[in-house]
Amino acid sequence: MSQMKVVPGIEITPAKMIVNALPDADYAAWSAATTYAIGDFVTIDRINYQALVAHNNRNPVTDMVSPPAWQNLGWINKYRMFNKAIGNTWKIGTFTAAQNVIDFTIRPGQRINAIGLVGVYASSVRIVMTVPGVTDPVYDKTFAMSSKAGGSWYQYFFGQFTTKDNLAEFDLPPYNNADIRVIVSATGSTARVGMMIIGWAKNIGTAVYGTSLGRKKYSTIKEEFDGSITITKRGRRRSIDFQVELTGDQISSTQRILDDVDDVPSLFVGASNLAYTIIIGIYDDFDTGLPTYNRGQYTLKTRSLM
Repeated sequence: MSQMKVVPGIEITPAKMIVNALPDADYAAWSAATTYAIGDFVTIDRINYQALVAHNNRNPVTDMVSPPAWQNLGWINKYRMFNKAIGNTWKIGTFTAAQNVIDFTIRPGQRINAIGLVGVYASSVRIVMTVPGVTDPVYDKTFAMSSKAGGSWYQYFFGQFTTKDNLAEFDLPPYNNADIRVIVSATGSTARVGMMIIGWAKNIGTAVYGTSLGRKKYSTIKEEFDGSITITKRGRRRSIDFQVELTGDQISSTQRILDDVDDVPSLFVGASNLAYTIIIGIYDDFDTGLPTYNRGQYTLKTRSLM
């Protein structure tokens, strides 16, 4: 059993992104002087668009003609790990990616004590926290995200890697003026992060046995008259139904905490040492009964926004 935690995410704006080598545009900027063909891409204000019709002088942001000339594809690669929203729609199956390393520094401008990354494809993640006037980092830890199976020389050289996709840490010193550098390394490969959240962790009980994991895929399979099948590959979404215990006097405060994160992308963690109990998303249902002998239980149904 472990402390169940939730971390409401802090919005990561360009002003808070102090250092990031990834480009501010994935495609060329839109121009009124350019004639666009179907399938062309442009970037405006860190949002990508794709042309749906051949046209010119139809601005992706302001054009209201129907049928539309552009499709909003969502945030550029640089910010995709912090925001996947297209209006009220959150896209699944998207991530921030870079060859070898994703390296950036954020200045939250407020106290935080927690960080979570999900959908990580990397060999390691390093988190470094610095504050003005202090020579050495106040926090500097590296976390292995993959390791070789041991036991024999054959396993070491030819065995399958053991990997974890998610990371959550709750021991960041709560400075209000800190910079947080995150280095996601995948030497010789592509580093990827599905989503990342920083914020202040709140305890909402104790996660217990009975917690269940789920995954739903959205690919479609169509069977033809001759028995052949057509597979249209789409994204997939993880879910966790947490079983949580708490004392009777925690029920009201837990309800208030969950009210505050209603429909807000947040980090939910059953146990930080069990990567598969870490999820960034929203909760659907909160069901609890009356406490008995000052002990209560509830089920928290969560699903990923990744």
